[in-house]
Amino acid sequence: MPKNEGLVLSTLGRLGGSSELSQLSKITGLPDAAISRASLELSQRGFLRIIDSAMNLLKPTEEGMAYARDKLPERKLVELALRLGRPPVKRLAGLLGFGEDMLSIAIGWMKRKGWGEVVKEGGELLLDVKGMPEEGADERLLREIGERGWAILEELDEEGRRAAALLRGRSLLEAIPKSRRKFELTERGWAVLEEGLEIESGITTLTPELIRSGKWREADLKEYDVTAAPPEIHPGKKHIFAEFLEEAKRILLEMGFEEYSGPYVETEFWNFDVLFQPQDHPSREIHDSYILKNPSSGWIEFPDLMEKVRRVHEDGWITGSKGWRYKWDKAVSERLVLRTQTTAVSARYLSTHKDAPIKMFCISNVFRPDVLDAKHSMEFVQLDGIIGDEGINLRHLLGFLREFSRAIGLGEVKFKPSYFPFTEPSVESFAEHPKMGWIEFAGAGMFRPEVLAPLRIDFPVIAWGIGLDRLAMIKLGIEDIRELRSTKLDWLRERPLI
Repeated sequence: MPKNEGLVLSTLGRLGGSSELSQLSKITGLPDAAISRASLELSQRGFLRIIDSAMNLLKPTEEGMAYARDKLPERKLVELALRLGRPPVKRLAGLLGFGEDMLSIAIGWMKRKGWGEVVKEGGELLLDVKGMPEEGADERLLREIGERGWAILEELDEEGRRAAALLRGRSLLEAIPKSRRKFELTERGWAVLEEGLEIESGITTLTPELIRSGKWREADLKEYDVTAAPPEIHPGKKHIFAEFLEEAKRILLEMGFEEYSGPYVETEFWNFDVLFQPQDHPSREIHDSYILKNPSSGWIEFPDLMEKVRRVHEDGWITGSKGWRYKWDKAVSERLVLRTQTTAVSARYLSTHKDAPIKMFCISNVFRPDVLDAKHSMEFVQLDGIIGDEGINLRHLLGFLREFSRAIGLGEVKFKPSYFPFTEPSVESFAEHPKMGWIEFAGAGMFRPEVLAPLRIDFPVIAWGIGLDRLAMIKLGIEDIRELRSTKLDWLRERPLI
């Protein structure tokens, strides 16, 4: 057996079969890294078990350390009262050098521990104590931690844990989470020790000193099996869904698009009204959007635009449309909701970008009340985008959707006619999931005049909204949308990089 492994194994035997890393390092004189390497090899050969666990290291706060060196304020209070008899409460702060707040705390803990009470005699409050109390478990623990500097919560008995909870509640102790590594001999390890260890000669590690001195030429180097599999390593990497979103963003930027963003909390004006969705549309109801209670309304920053939108909704204004034929309500448009679509970002972009050509996209979260299942979530990521220029038409839109789908690694894409309040003509896009079949992943179309005219856009604009969660499911072969936000390390480690 190699020297370091034999040293670790024999030391564990002398220690009764178990030890922690710090104790092994102290006894063997080996650095922690050497012990870790040796113990890993011994563990793989079945000679010992490596047990990792969590622990809480108790350390005194600055205030706790001051009391550990001296006494708790309630102890000082009782000692003073015994010396003075039954002193007036109003004199105690000055005699002890306490502030009024500290005195109140000391009296409170004295009464809670049953060491004394405040009585009223002759119109004056007096402190009446019952004698010198024995040292409490909290005092004893604080003193011991003050002397040692730390304690391990899990190693305390039941009384000690109660005392620790009390002191932590008073902010005199803090618990610092730490990892703990322990080594235990297995039956096979004990058997090897009983048979007697044979330590291999030879050097397993070429140190800088061996190389500089040239002694490596004379050293007995241990042979290595170059065909042996190395230990499995899990390097840090981005979450698979975050990586997918970055890939989508990279593709769009390379296509010449500009990225834009907008607020999560949005007025119904930008989320619905500008997009020619009537105020009595079902999507306005609470079961289809999250409506804020406080604050409940916002401010519309463009009064002129608001007036044009009102006219379009009521009678069509100059668009050639008849509108929705109802009385538009300004108060409804000012209501705040959690954004249900990133198309609101497209509308905001168009309100300040009037010159063709334009190419914009937004990748961000949207929120809709829904039942969480394999295909639906209350929060998901939407990719909204627009292209505006003279001569743009539906063929350009379908071409973009096919090209983007190809670039991100999807197979065939299919389209079918659809309806959306703010686009005409409109289509839905479908891609084939390897196990779930054809899944809708995008709605798209050409913005209607009722959307563009109030924004003073005089060229055609194509628009789309892609559900990137569903697109990721297709690309990654995932059958449950909830897995896209999984924190299971084993599952994430198995996923290949995109």
